[in-house]
Amino acid sequence: MVSSVLALMLAASAMQSDTTRSAREAFTGCLRAYMNHAIEAHTSVADFGTQYPQQCTTQEAAYRNAVIARETAIRATRSSAEQTARDEIDEARTNFRERFEMAMDSGPPAHGAAQPAATAAAAPAAATPAATPASAPAGVPH
Repeated sequence: MVSSVLALMLAASAMQSDTTRSAREAFTGCLRAYMNHAIEAHTSVADFGTQYPQQCTTQEAAYRNAVIARETAIRATRSSAEQTARDEIDEARTNFRERFEMAMDSGPPAHGAAQPAATAAAAPAAATPAATPASAPAGVPH
């Protein structure tokens, strides 16, 4: 009984201690929304790189302030808190920039995507060999 109460108190304490959660979620949600919009609009990587740093600046400032407040509350120096905030923001921005670049580099989905009709029609008919007894799968009687 006592251990259950203690465990609940620790869990509640851990949930309350993440003072940056809502600011981080707002910031990353904004970055995700911009990235998805840029993908749907087929924005070039160069244009994305130019426009991306100006996106979500309000949410970024709120997140920066929350990280600095969290770090100084645990007795970090101001410069250390600011560095932690820069690192966390840079990591989030890098993550979404890389996701955008991977989405733009990937082209059509690789999950069994159908071959475009023009490419399929251009393939010579001789490229698909006719089934012969010699090409039957192993273990199948001829």
